[in-house]
Order: sequence, then structure tokens, then C-alpha cells
Amino acid sequence: MVNIRFMHCADLHLDSPFLGLKHLPAELFEHIQTSTFAAFERLVSEAIQKQVDFMIISGDLFDVEDRSIRAQAKLLKQFNRLNEDGIPVYVIHGNHDHLGSFRLDLDMPRNVHIFGEETEVKELTTKSGAVVKLVGFSYGTRHIMENKVSTYPNQLDGDYLIGLLHGSEGSVDSSHERYAPFTLNELKEKNYDYWALGHIHQRQVLSRMPPVVYPGNIQGRHRKETGEKGGYLVELTKQDAHLEFIPCQELLWIRIDVSLEGIKRFGEIFQRISTEVENLQVNADCLIQVDLKHIKELSPEMIRAISNGELLQGLQDEVPTSGTLKWIHSIKFSSNESDNLDTSDPFINDVLQTLQDMSVEEGLSALTEIYDHPLLHRYTEPLDEGRLARLAEETMDIILHPSKIR
Repeated sequence: MVNIRFMHCADLHLDSPFLGLKHLPAELFEHIQTSTFAAFERLVSEAIQKQVDFMIISGDLFDVEDRSIRAQAKLLKQFNRLNEDGIPVYVIHGNHDHLGSFRLDLDMPRNVHIFGEETEVKELTTKSGAVVKLVGFSYGTRHIMENKVSTYPNQLDGDYLIGLLHGSEGSVDSSHERYAPFTLNELKEKNYDYWALGHIHQRQVLSRMPPVVYPGNIQGRHRKETGEKGGYLVELTKQDAHLEFIPCQELLWIRIDVSLEGIKRFGEIFQRISTEVENLQVNADCLIQVDLKHIKELSPEMIRAISNGELLQGLQDEVPTSGTLKWIHSIKFSSNESDNLDTSDPFINDVLQTLQDMSVEEGLSALTEIYDHPLLHRYTEPLDEGRLARLAEETMDIILHPSKIR
């Protein structure tokens, strides 16, 4: 039987706002704001170069319901590139870009196939003659809480059967809201050749045979989305599957540990962090969180200078604007050393640590009165990991710099 080759990606989140970067110089901030578009363009270039039979996008093409014309136009440009090379694209919409959201639809080229609100089957015959059946559905509203696996047919004629699903697998530990839940066994019982998943931003291969794959998002958007991001190039036969991760991120979010053991002067802290950052071997622009370790010997004055942002500001002022960007966006005390943190107020220390470690579920619990209020809830945006990070960063900034509340 003829093999097939395709690109699988998900969670593009085009036009994502990028959070916690308000102190970035304007020209660098603009570069970062366009990074989701650049990442997708890079992945499309890889698909064209590898001459894939088709491309799958498993939901959340856009970051917000009211998607901008700019984001739609940039997406359309990449779809046209694929169309020029005869590469079909199969798309499901997820909770962020559901079919019921406001949009001014631009005419898509004929190579783009979008699944509707009800589970449906689309058929493709590749250039080499393989018949591929693709099954999936798009979110009609933001909240799909029921299990949809039962709506996927068990048997279909064709050489390959691929399921597209944007949702939450029961065993995956994630702060994302649990939409369209399913279990791995339920997917395996369908006897599909590949499951193209979306919604979870950390790439994970839940099963090798058959492949059940979360590719993760294509570009990290805040400090918790660290590491390389991209999609999977999949070579599939009835006997085997080869998965190659294709990184495409425009910039990396990374964390580094810096030990302050033996530090006697504040200037040594500055120099030690600068040296660690300079020695980083990266091939892309990066946004860095510095986690400080071994802080027991620091004086209260040093702790305060770190906590109130003076150290961070000084380091950011020294970042060169040419070459590979290595921008320190935050400096934190390692969580396992929080007991050693002393900003002269133990209560504030506890609050700061809680904000750093808060999950989406904990955030929702803390904001229950607002999100459940009959008049206020309509004015609140859904709380996801990115928005929680923004709220936490702004709250910590207010705590450390109360003079800003004016």
C-alpha cells in the first residue's frame, strides 16, 4: 500500500497578544507581536519543501473570537502558498475560534477544507493514489463539554483513516479547560490510522501505534510555554508511522537557574546573571526567566533590590538590540527556596509565591464571584493560561510598585 506524508499542527493562536512584556522596547515588541505569523509561515515553508500530501490544523487558528482582518489575511496568504503547490489543508475550529464567533470571512482558496459543527467525513485521493478519509468537527460554540468520540464512525472504506479532534484526554495533566473530553482507549477502539489532536499546548505523543498526537502550539506566548514549538511531519503506512517534530517558533521562552552562592556584593549578582545569559547557546531570539538559587547569604538590601525590579531594569537596559535577542523578562526566586525570601514582609512573600505558582483552576476559584456574577460575567474574557499569567504579572507589579496605583 502507498504511504502518505502530511504535516500536523494545531493551536496557531494567530494575533496572540503576548503577555507580561510591557517593558520591552517598541521595536522589539512589534517583532514579538508578529511571531505567531512568522512561525506559521515557517511551518508552511517546511510543508512545501517536504512536498506533503496534505496539511492538518487541529483547531484554534486564531487567539480570540473577534479575529482581526489582519490575522485572517495573513492566514489566507499562507493557504494560497499551499494552494499554488497543490497541497490541501484540512481545518477544524476549536474553542478559541469557534464557528459562532464574530468574523468577516475572507474567501478561502479551494484547497482549504473546513469541517462543520457536526462530525463529518472528508475524502482525499493523494497524487500517489492513496485514498484518505478524514473525520472531524469544528466547535460551534466556545464550550463543548460533552464527549464527541461516539460521533466518529467506526469503519470507513479507504486506505487511511485519520481523526481530527480538539479536546482534552483524561490522563493529560494540563491547566487548559477540559473541552470535548475523551480517553485514549476510546480513540484506539476506533481503529483509525492517526489521531490529529489539538488544544493542549505541550506536545505529547500519547500513543505510537496508532499515533495519537498533540503537536502543541507553534509559538510559545508566555513564560509557561517554554521550549521549542512547531508541528509534526508524519510518514504513515499501515505497518508503521514515522513522526518528525519540526520546530518553527520565531522566539523561545526559556528558564535558566542562576546560583548566587558566595555572592558578597550586589554588582556580582548583576555580573553573574549577565554571564549566564551571554553563555546561552540559542539559535533563535529568546525571552528568559531567571530563577535565582542559593540566596541564603544575600542581605535584605539585596533581596529588596531584586524584588522591587531594580536589578531587572538594569539588566534590560544592557540588552543589545542587534543580533540574537536575549531578553530577560523576569527574575524570580526559585520556588523551593521561597522560605528564604525576605522582602521585609512575610505576607507579601507568600502572596508573590502564590501568584507565581497559580494554576488556571486556582485562578478561576479565586475569581468565582466575578465570573459567576449575573451582570459582570458578560464583560470578562474567558480565563486561560495566558490571561492568568497576565493578571498575575500585573498584580505582582502593583504589589511591588504601589506607587503605580494612581
